[in-house]
Amino acid sequence: MLLIRTTLLFACALSLLAQSDSAPVDTAAPAEEYGGPAILTRGEVPGAFSRVPVAFRPFISLNGIYDDGLAPISVNSSGRIPTIDLFGVELVLGLYGYHTWKHTTLALDYKGDFRHYGQSTYDGTDQFLSLIVTHQQTKRITFTIRNSAGTYSRSYFLSSTLGALDSSNLQTPENDIYDSRVIFLTTAGDMIYRLTPRLSFDIGGEGYIVRRESSALYGLTGYDAHGDLQYRVRRHTTIGLDYRYTHFEYTMGFGHTDIHSVGINYATQLTHRLQLAARIGGARVESSSLEEVTLAPAIAALLGVSVGVEAAYQLHYVPDVTARLSETLRRSQFSLTFADSVNPGNGVYLTSKMESAVASYRYTGVRHWNFGADGGYNKLTALAQTLGAYGSYGAGAGFTRDLKKGFHAVLRLDARRYDIGGDAFRRTNFRAMLGLTFSPGDVPLALW
Repeated sequence: MLLIRTTLLFACALSLLAQSDSAPVDTAAPAEEYGGPAILTRGEVPGAFSRVPVAFRPFISLNGIYDDGLAPISVNSSGRIPTIDLFGVELVLGLYGYHTWKHTTLALDYKGDFRHYGQSTYDGTDQFLSLIVTHQQTKRITFTIRNSAGTYSRSYFLSSTLGALDSSNLQTPENDIYDSRVIFLTTAGDMIYRLTPRLSFDIGGEGYIVRRESSALYGLTGYDAHGDLQYRVRRHTTIGLDYRYTHFEYTMGFGHTDIHSVGINYATQLTHRLQLAARIGGARVESSSLEEVTLAPAIAALLGVSVGVEAAYQLHYVPDVTARLSETLRRSQFSLTFADSVNPGNGVYLTSKMESAVASYRYTGVRHWNFGADGGYNKLTALAQTLGAYGSYGAGAGFTRDLKKGFHAVLRLDARRYDIGGDAFRRTNFRAMLGLTFSPGDVPLALW
């Protein structure tokens, strides 16, 4: 009954918002005043917003799905982690777009699904919301608030339709090993002060919380404070310095990490549509945790146990590097991102060094069609635990086809591989989705 009411309510919202999508969404349209190339440390994304003042796009979809390689938090009779293959159906509700006022821009990206499989044990819902508000208080001062929140049991779900949220700038869960419920909330605020047309300062902070349904996995609470100085040496080139202090601690007992990171920033517009942004720096990582140790024979005989737990302190100096190459055209977007930095882990791994590379492409140049593809890899190396490196890599692609009168055919395929040193853990996920979507508007639906 709740699902039926939600569907009817969202269908009404579609009709009310239909007029908001009468103009095409051109994410590459230049702003009225060029503000320089997008800067990584400020979470800026090239061509994130359009000149179109209202461009909200709602949608509702009914899909058939196939999930291969679902991994519950359990072991089978042979002591291995089992994998399960299931067919099912899902209802997806979504809304993405932005609204522009004289001094304020609101960007919104919401997507939620309700799944039903042949085995009801795996039924569930994934919900993801990102929200960005930018307000120019004066000619010199601009405030930006970024929020990301959600709950999911499959990490495939964590993707942004809007393209206005730089995921590397906000602390959100990623690289999950198990298909288990995760709840997260991240809020960040920044103030940019432009002392001169060339020189600007940013000061801000971020708070985040991650909780996992399984008591066998670690949750996370953290915050950071950051600031930077950026100087535009030429119209299309900016250089700068930044500093960030990060603190996070884990559930289930003793353990926390403090990170001091400094970096040099460089951002340039290579051509009219092609931008390069990079941050090269380093981080000092202090970690305190509980560690299992072997007791001396005399102590073991006295206590009746052979191992104990002691507080451990570790200090590491690691690279903190991020680079992004992006091209934003009128009907296509391409992005290539590389990062080598510190990550709070995934519920099994705690403080870790993470290396990642992600490439994504979107194209709407063919009438009635929207196409999107992405791929990449991640590698986690634990700094506070004795664990083998955890790697994952994969790719996905999908398209939407306008069928007239607001209806669209939707197809999406994803594959991902997980591996923890040797034969300790290996898993391959495959997901296929085919469905029908209704969304009012005159342009192809852009879901990826």
